Amino acid sequence: MKYKNAIEQILDENNDETVYLKSNSDGEIQAFEQIALIPYDKKLYVILVRKEDFDSGNTENGGLVFAVDEKRQTLEPVEDDNVIFEVFDVYDRIYAEGNE
Repeated sequence: MKYKNAIEQILDENNDETVYLKSNSDGEIQAFEQIALIPYDKKLYVILVRKEDFDSGNTENGGLVFAVDEKRQTLEPVEDDNVIFEVFDVYDRIYAEGNE
């Protein structure tokens, strides 16, 4: 299996592996499961859930939104509540359409 960084994993629609991210603040590595890749307002966002929350079924309140910067190969945590709300709203619509 070829190594993929977090951005490559997130952009690969066939990827089902755990995504590992290093925290900028303390350098700690955290495990996440990818819930969705969401295009919104000409940008790309990913919803990730901490692995321990995902494994315990706590996905309702555990989702974190990150902005995907393909050029710089980085993920930036989104702190703007309006953007977070809109990204989850798009996700809910996509999810609902897929389950009709």
